[in-house]
Amino acid sequence: MDRIKYFDDLPDDAVVPRRITAALLGISERTVRRLYPTVRLSPRRRGNRVGDIRAILRGQIPTAPEAA
Repeated sequence: MDRIKYFDDLPDDAVVPRRITAALLGISERTVRRLYPTVRLSPRRRGNRVGDIRAILRGQIPTAPEAA
C-alpha cells in the first residue's frame, strides 16, 4: 500500500487500482466495483480516478445508495 502515501501528490486525472480506492474508503473492492465509476486500464485491470475518490471523501459523491 505504498501508493497511499503519495495519494495527495497525484493529479485528479490519475487512476489508481480498485484496491487502493477500497483501502482509502474503508470498503471492499467488490463494493467499489458496484458503486463507483471505473476506468479500464487494460483488458483485465480497472481503476478509479483520483478526482472521483477525493469527491467521495469530501462527501460530494454519496458513499452508499440511499435506502428505498
